[in-house]
Amino acid sequence: MSSITFSVNAQCTWYTITVTDGVDTFVLGDGQPCDPANGGGCPPGTTMLQFIVTSGSAPAQVSWDFTWNGTVVQSGGAGYNDTLCLGDGCYVLYMVDAAANGWNGATYSLAEFGGAVLYSGTLSAGGADSVLISIGGATCSWGGGGGPGPGPGGGCGTVVNNGQPGSDCPAVICVCDPFTFPITPNGFGSIDEIPGPGSISNPAFGGGIPPPPWGGTDYGCLYAGELNSSWILFTVGTSGSLGFSFGAGGQQVGYYDWAMWAYAGPATCSAIMGNTLPPVRCVWDAVPWGGAGLANTLPPGGDPGNYAPELPVIAGQQFIICMSNWSYVTANVTLDFFGTATISCTPVLPIELIDFTATCASDAVLVRWNTATERNNDLFTVERSVDASMWAPIEQLPGAGNSQYMTHYEIRDMEPGATVRYYRLRQTDFDGTSTYSSVVAVPFCGEKEVVRQWLMDASGRACGTWPIEPGTIATGIYQLRTEFMDGSSSTRNVFIMAP
Repeated sequence: MSSITFSVNAQCTWYTITVTDGVDTFVLGDGQPCDPANGGGCPPGTTMLQFIVTSGSAPAQVSWDFTWNGTVVQSGGAGYNDTLCLGDGCYVLYMVDAAANGWNGATYSLAEFGGAVLYSGTLSAGGADSVLISIGGATCSWGGGGGPGPGPGGGCGTVVNNGQPGSDCPAVICVCDPFTFPITPNGFGSIDEIPGPGSISNPAFGGGIPPPPWGGTDYGCLYAGELNSSWILFTVGTSGSLGFSFGAGGQQVGYYDWAMWAYAGPATCSAIMGNTLPPVRCVWDAVPWGGAGLANTLPPGGDPGNYAPELPVIAGQQFIICMSNWSYVTANVTLDFFGTATISCTPVLPIELIDFTATCASDAVLVRWNTATERNNDLFTVERSVDASMWAPIEQLPGAGNSQYMTHYEIRDMEPGATVRYYRLRQTDFDGTSTYSSVVAVPFCGEKEVVRQWLMDASGRACGTWPIEPGTIATGIYQLRTEFMDGSSSTRNVFIMAP
């Protein structure tokens, strides 16, 4: 549990956030004397940083929260420029656009005060996104197999049977069957992402309003909005009819309202908040017992007002659920799946890489790889290194997007060098997140023993051996032919300048 206290000295007021394993301190100058720009200083153990958000063309739509461990330590809008003194740790910048069309040219930057920029970017599209920020060399990663979005291409790097779901869509957790998790009066997280009832992403039906489009008698969807929310993501393992229940078998102790949308990567969160993505199912509970979910045959003790009809699903599909703890209870909830469909407990990767090889091919290195499947795959970048530490990109190839068939790729590196070369493959999905392959090495490619070399003119006629004596050949472009001891040969163009 964290707590916020306030300390005052002759110059500055700062927030001290105390946790079980240490203390972090924030100075939020806001133009006051404690602002380092005005000659004040940061408390010991913190780093002086400058945070700027430019205006763009639609500044009234821009807002953001800078958070630590779920606590908002600073928030604002466009046209912001102030200093922060941050302790070492992991932070999250949540970006929001009221019109759900990106920040329209507004950008953020977090820099050392008067020095190098550490983080910068923008909300390029949609209504919301988030950035994980490390200060002081802290090792930071998104819990539950997901960061802003649960891994590249909307995949799940980690799938769990129990844990604490995120309270915001970008921090969704990937789950297996069954999944047990705690609920508390935790609010809506850092961002209230659910539009009002009667909207596209949060429709209203039941009673005197038209019935739900998928049939049934339940009301929906989240009439109270995002209330004490838990965000959960799952992947369909085998096709069929999907059913599930939150808190069946006598476990339910409050109203467990929920809505579910098809998931296609982190952009889904923006689409929900931007009110452009309708749910595939949702339920506003009729009673606080018997569980809530999808069922064609009600679980024992279940009420029809708590269940919508099961959903036909296909293997590989992903769905995201926002469950709302309307009753403000503190309890453990089990999400059980049933029906003829099953849930995958295997991590979902953006590509299934069959092989990745690099071999000498005359005076080049031939880099090849094959994929069995691809999911939201934008492009591949081949990177090269001489020490397996510092890497440089040498070529990019477009990915297949979404594919269930084997796809072959290859490039030729025409600068293999005279020492060992290391190669790796960077895969980038459509939302910009990347994963890397293992590293392969090619020893001494191109260092074969030369038998002879000679020059040829444009007609292919031999003009002399290489190297040539100065003044024995006219200025021009020639072909240098090389034969190696292993029987291979190479040809390349050279320019000769006569003295």
